[in-house]
Amino acid sequence: MENKQRRIAKFGQFLAKSLRLRDVKVRIDWQRWLRLIQRKRRLLTRAASPRPKPLPDEYFATATLVSFRLEGIQIDEPDVASALALGQAHKTFRSRSSQRIRSHVAILHRIESALQRGASLSTPSVVRWYTSISGGLSLADLDESTMNRLDNVVHRINSPQFRLRPAIREITHLHAQLLADPLVPSFNGILSRLLLRYHLGRCGLPPVVFDPQSDEKLLNDEPRLLNRVLEMLNGSYDMMLAE
Repeated sequence: MENKQRRIAKFGQFLAKSLRLRDVKVRIDWQRWLRLIQRKRRLLTRAASPRPKPLPDEYFATATLVSFRLEGIQIDEPDVASALALGQAHKTFRSRSSQRIRSHVAILHRIESALQRGASLSTPSVVRWYTSISGGLSLADLDESTMNRLDNVVHRINSPQFRLRPAIREITHLHAQLLADPLVPSFNGILSRLLLRYHLGRCGLPPVVFDPQSDEKLLNDEPRLLNRVLEMLNGSYDMMLAE
């Protein structure tokens, strides 16, 4: 258990490394970022085997830990490791928090499987994500206008950009919109980050993981968020090339 906790913590620290700009006004050097990321994408393509290497278990645990913390749910590495532990003793009783952790990790696995198959996202799938994370909260709050908006979000994700700059701009813009104007009444940030992962994947981009301590304030600042997404993508490619 301790080894698993250390791996989760180490993985999170690796993803948090970046070239963060702390200026209030962010000026993005698109030429530099695009050149940097495209070069790493080409290196990864050359090194890739016919079957893509699966993401490490630590990614699913760390992404869950970070997303919950950003939502204000105070959990730590031992909580995640315990919730994901196997064995009859752990199955006897699980807290609601543990069930949410397991549900979130399961959704992330399903997302990766769907992306590998090239499957489009569907509105019913997103609704199932929400009910799974919310612990079966009533769907009464998902009225007709909310469902119409969700349909529109799903359509945008299923109509991906494949040129890098417009893809990253659209992904960031949609994510900022979902955070600024919540789609669902609870766990909106968690659901938005799941949609972010699917959107990135549909555009052929790897997952990203925020830093819950330093990134919380920039989530509602789209220019800074855009710069941060570029930093995280660059870090994700570094991690994939290092494997």
